[in-house]
Amino acid sequence: MGRIEVRDFDGDIAALGDMAYDTLLEERGDDNWLDYYRPEIARHLFADVPDPRFLIAAYDGSKLVAFVANLPRRYRLNGQTYLGVWSTMLGAHRDYRGAAVYLIAECLRRNQEFGADLAMLSIERKGYRSREMYNAYLRPRFPLVRVKPMYAITHAVDFDRIVQSQGLKWYERAGIRFWGAHRPITAPPVAGVVRLYAATDLDQILALLGRYSDRNSLVRVFTRESLARRLATPGVTATLVYERGGAVLGFINFTAHELVSRRGRHRWGWLDFLYWDGLSAGEQRALLAGVWQASRELSCIGILEWNKDYYDKRPLYRARFVPYPNYIEINAWVLNPRLSVRGVRSIVEQVV
Repeated sequence: MGRIEVRDFDGDIAALGDMAYDTLLEERGDDNWLDYYRPEIARHLFADVPDPRFLIAAYDGSKLVAFVANLPRRYRLNGQTYLGVWSTMLGAHRDYRGAAVYLIAECLRRNQEFGADLAMLSIERKGYRSREMYNAYLRPRFPLVRVKPMYAITHAVDFDRIVQSQGLKWYERAGIRFWGAHRPITAPPVAGVVRLYAATDLDQILALLGRYSDRNSLVRVFTRESLARRLATPGVTATLVYERGGAVLGFINFTAHELVSRRGRHRWGWLDFLYWDGLSAGEQRALLAGVWQASRELSCIGILEWNKDYYDKRPLYRARFVPYPNYIEINAWVLNPRLSVRGVRSIVEQVV
């Protein structure tokens, strides 16, 4: 092991994937992990990065041994707008795990240099080595504020493949079948139409996102360019809209993520942003049925949503979504002493 140097990421996404897969498969075993390092996903996330200093890596000579991405964001909260980043994709080769401490220190130094008010990140609640390392080495030096715990709810698209990929026990399979979460989501007759997003819908969706209250809610603020990329990136993101009388009245946006384990690689549709306030129960179900079909066409085996709490979740349960045994915590490093995220009850944001 040579001298570790922390510097801007050189852009070699293939090397980033190799480093992550080697470490995560060894750490997770049969448990799933989300493949943010898939080239299509990584390029999609990095497209929002305006400056190479937001992507930080550690090298032993020319060898990439650790990495973290700071994805710049703007948020509304209680009538104010703040500059934030979402810190994600933190990984370190198993022989260089200590490099993560140096990356976090450099990450926070650069965030302050950029004038960021806060840095968000998600931490799994399972006792993986990465969480243990954070508690032992990072938490004492870089304390976090817990913003919101989250659990997942899901609906099957291909139930047989979910059983195989998750290794579901007989009683888990029986419970899912009893609840009906293995069946297709079908659309009732509605006055409007559910269809794929078109570029001409952009301004109407931007306006819908602006309707969400930021009272005790952290609300993502988009530019037109970043929202257009989020709504439709081929093979990565897709959006279904509900149109009635020539107006877009609701939408659901999702990402086709891949979960990886020793059992293989399986694609899921993760719901990211939606708006359906004012739609009838039938219209909400029709929109979910459109997402189910679009997910199926992208070879997803299931649909997954986290309880962000910024919209009514009852339509999901009426469509037979079921709890999924995975929990995360959304945390923040607060860099602006005039900002407090305590009391935040909901988050209008994707989980990355």
